[in-house]
Amino acid sequence: MIKININDNIKKIIETAHYKDTNKQVRAEIEKVKGEKEYKKLMNYLYDQSGNLIENKLQTLLIGNKEEIIKIIDAVGKIPKKKDDPFERLYLNFTGRIWSKALLDKLNVRVCPYCNRLYTFTLENEGIRPQFDHYFPKSLFSYLSVSLYNLIPSCSICNSKKKNLNTYDKINDLYYPYDDEFSHDVVFQTSPINNDFLYWTGVSNNFDIKLISRDEKQNCKVKNIKEHLKIELLYKEHNDYIREIIRKVVIYNDSRIDELLEQFPDLFGSKDEVINSIFMSYINKESWGNRPLSKVTHDIYEEFNIFPNKLDLNKV
Repeated sequence: MIKININDNIKKIIETAHYKDTNKQVRAEIEKVKGEKEYKKLMNYLYDQSGNLIENKLQTLLIGNKEEIIKIIDAVGKIPKKKDDPFERLYLNFTGRIWSKALLDKLNVRVCPYCNRLYTFTLENEGIRPQFDHYFPKSLFSYLSVSLYNLIPSCSICNSKKKNLNTYDKINDLYYPYDDEFSHDVVFQTSPINNDFLYWTGVSNNFDIKLISRDEKQNCKVKNIKEHLKIELLYKEHNDYIREIIRKVVIYNDSRIDELLEQFPDLFGSKDEVINSIFMSYINKESWGNRPLSKVTHDIYEEFNIFPNKLDLNKV
């Protein structure tokens, strides 16, 4: 829903560090299961005909991007997690090491990218951190358990709801936070319940909140995020928050914002700064990942910003 933005310098740092941290442990576990039947396709992918590990294949497994991971799945297929799974061991060891916390710190994902509802702060020395969701679930693709770009920092709710969803299957196509986002093509919108438009003034709670796709290409992803992550249902629980946004849009219309900008030039350097202060959120798309509910705040603000100037509230 909200894209994880990584600049090229940070990307290079985390890829180098992740490979350095994980490759020895992965090599060791792979050697242990080399002769086991269920891992035959994985070994065919990783080893040449002389039985030598192909370095660039191991590197792709550990730090390859989504397209490269999909190619690995194409070649290897499913290897479901089993009891005492060696790749589950790798993952548990990884989460206990310093690098896993440092990785989260460097990614600096402050709000869950799937839902944009909950903070996902990382405090390395205090044991406070988000969970790692496996975009391609390790229950089905155990060998991707420590693949860098299969690890999505997320809140516990999204991680538990997504769980074993087979995102490799196109029917389950879901937003991939390292590449995808809602942007302005998918928006939250309100609609009246029982034709009660009094909610336009912020007086009534008699409205519904929907997630609308304006881009046919995103319809499947929107459907799945509703169905599997329950995004729309969760946002309906924020009805009081959305009502407060509507009230503020009514009170702080464009002319009032201009007045505040003029009255407090030392506090506000732009109209956006006034709006961000009023709504305690970030309206600009580039900042949606800094505070929870920023995306829905933006969308409802855009939806209702026209009404204070066009609507005669006495007739509602």
